[in-house]
Amino acid sequence: MIQLKDLGKFESVPKIVIDIIEGNISGLELELSTGWDINEPIEVSEYSEHSPLELALVMCCIPSIQWLVEHGADLDNEENPSFLLAVRYGNKEIIDYVVAHGANVHALNRVKVDAFQAALYGKKYKHLQIIHDLGHTVQKYGGKAFRNAIIDKNYEVLDFFINNGVDINYNKPDSVYPFNPTPLCVAARHVDLQMCQYLVEHGADVTITEKDGMRPYSIAIEKGDMEMAEYFKNLEPDEYHDKQNKMDQLKPFKLPKGLVSFLEGDTLYFELPDSDFISIEFLPLIDTIPFKLGRRNLLRLSKELGEYNDYQIVWDLKSKKIACYDIEHQELRELCKFDEFIADMAGQLETLF
Repeated sequence: MIQLKDLGKFESVPKIVIDIIEGNISGLELELSTGWDINEPIEVSEYSEHSPLELALVMCCIPSIQWLVEHGADLDNEENPSFLLAVRYGNKEIIDYVVAHGANVHALNRVKVDAFQAALYGKKYKHLQIIHDLGHTVQKYGGKAFRNAIIDKNYEVLDFFINNGVDINYNKPDSVYPFNPTPLCVAARHVDLQMCQYLVEHGADVTITEKDGMRPYSIAIEKGDMEMAEYFKNLEPDEYHDKQNKMDQLKPFKLPKGLVSFLEGDTLYFELPDSDFISIEFLPLIDTIPFKLGRRNLLRLSKELGEYNDYQIVWDLKSKKIACYDIEHQELRELCKFDEFIADMAGQLETLF
């Protein structure tokens, strides 16, 4: 069996792969003399193909790396740019070599991973400073990797980013976090109070909301962690938790009196034994969350619905009805008037199927 690091384990591989990973330059020269295209991916197995330079970089074979580069290997292949591979798998000698020969330090691969993220994937934490010093700076490029690093709880790595000026409130969308969370929101979603406190101590803003209006306090309420919710409440402006201020905020939604009274009541959790949703828990009026879906003004009324954690019950100002918002698909499904919904919650929810 041949192990090509995290590319996989193979019973056998083409001879050219062996030549590349073992630095058999005479073998590579022979292949080149027969018309071998050194930028053409090699089929390592039925479902796996990799460029020669990628294989050399992954296996850290410096003689093969140098030979391939000297013979015109593409350093900035859009699938796997050499700089990303060097910082993920290599060492400083390999990083310096590919950069000296023109590798783009700002390159992204096809899934938009950058050098900081690549180094973190490879647990090459000492490469973070090298990347920064080469001009791919933390201030300009480090936010995405910093946010991704929150769940690893590696405070040494987080300190590096903070000490080098990362945007601690970075909240641009990507494929992992399309809902625009800050690192603090990510920590709150993982119910990690220690991490939340660390981020706040370093300047994280507790008032920045996600795309659907959720802020760290709201996330803590949804997760049912009242210690974390109280922590955030004590950091937020007083008006966020003032009833009259909330009523003024909700005036444009033209909520039915019955809905207001219901949300101010003590019974907000309901089991739905005959429903696929199992249960529904409404938010207290003071904790309801206004947000926009396109140009549509919605007010989130519930926590996630039982087992369906992408569904939320909302009030739709346009239709003046209860609706269900599908977070994953960003779709709104109109249901019914408030009193009709309360009279038969399970039945109304079943219409979603």
